[in-house]
Amino acid sequence: MAETKALDKRALYRFPWSMNDNPIGWLEITDICNLHCEGCYRQTLSKHKTLEEIREEVLFLKRWRNPDNMSIAGGEPLLHPQIIEIVAFIRQQGIKPILLTNAIALTPDTLRELKRAGLAGFTIHIDSHQNRPGWQGRSEAEHNELRQHYADMIAEVGGLYTVFNSTVYPSTYHEIGDVVRWGRQHIDRVHGLVFITYRTATTEDTVGLDAGSHVVDLSQLSYSTEHFDEAFVTGPEVVQAIYQTEPSYWPAGYLGGTLRHDSFKWIAGALIGNEHGIYGSVGPRAMELAQVVHHFFRGTYLAYLSQSRIGAKVFALSLIDPAIRAAAGRWLRDVLRHPMHLFSPIRLQTMGIIQAPDVQPDGRADMCDSCPDMTFWNGTLVNSCRMDEYRLFGGLLTVVEKGKQAVREMRETQAEPAGES
Repeated sequence: MAETKALDKRALYRFPWSMNDNPIGWLEITDICNLHCEGCYRQTLSKHKTLEEIREEVLFLKRWRNPDNMSIAGGEPLLHPQIIEIVAFIRQQGIKPILLTNAIALTPDTLRELKRAGLAGFTIHIDSHQNRPGWQGRSEAEHNELRQHYADMIAEVGGLYTVFNSTVYPSTYHEIGDVVRWGRQHIDRVHGLVFITYRTATTEDTVGLDAGSHVVDLSQLSYSTEHFDEAFVTGPEVVQAIYQTEPSYWPAGYLGGTLRHDSFKWIAGALIGNEHGIYGSVGPRAMELAQVVHHFFRGTYLAYLSQSRIGAKVFALSLIDPAIRAAAGRWLRDVLRHPMHLFSPIRLQTMGIIQAPDVQPDGRADMCDSCPDMTFWNGTLVNSCRMDEYRLFGGLLTVVEKGKQAVREMRETQAEPAGES
């Protein structure tokens, strides 16, 4: 087993993304879903948006986010009756459409239609806490069978980038390695893995306050629970779990938090390998070059690759990137031992970790700095993971302990008849 290795922000590339120059436009086309995942932050309040509304949002995101890709989310976007037209419109704007889906409604025929419309790829959410019919009580390793089903279906059509993401719970943290091993074995068709750490707001000991310091009912939010006594998994802990499984892996870039100087909110890296094995990872210098060059020539930053098959030309970056230099050495030694491996395509497999908002002692949440998943709401940009706070309460909430004197005083003030002091 590999030794623990500490993350150091000074040794990683900080992504240069901002609110108005961000690689991702987050487009929510519906809040209807065919699953009720434990970690979900969205509930049904407005149902399907019209095609005209969606086109307006796409153009807004294109203008104010400058995205390389558009993440088509929900709810479950495949349930929208005009999903093909939506994908086609995004592609017409010169933006790569990426479909975020649980894939239950994905069929080979729909897949081919989506590709013809211009879809660039999928991010498929599968984990053991989704309450999928017929899959309850199964481990992450057993869910690899389901991941494999969709990976094979998409690979058969070809030409689409495929990422699998999952929510990491305290109870499933020890199973991260099972997903990583599966992905590593199928690097030809699994182009990326993303792990999202689970967070929830508890109602047993805390209350929510709106912008006017009025107490609100936190239980109205789908991401609240009455009680949670486990320790939340952090992004750096997920890094260690991946590293213990695949010692060739190490992150190259990150986004920090909005409140804590030491938090890691987005952590990104990429393995270099082929069907014969993993040779190493992309380092921070190559990650920086990829962002800078893409922005220089295309005018946008990069979040999703167009393809994972990059060939041995990636090793030319050994001149500037020590991590790739080490990977090139391992590949060369492998080719010298097995000359036929020279003809096996070299691929990248991205590894991403997202640590959801963390509530701080003062009740505010440490969000993702330069949040890549901001979305349209009432003519402005808001954090998609907390949009239900806007939809239900008009803005972001703070969370405080019920026992605090300030909360008791607020409750007493709210209970006073009008005109009383």
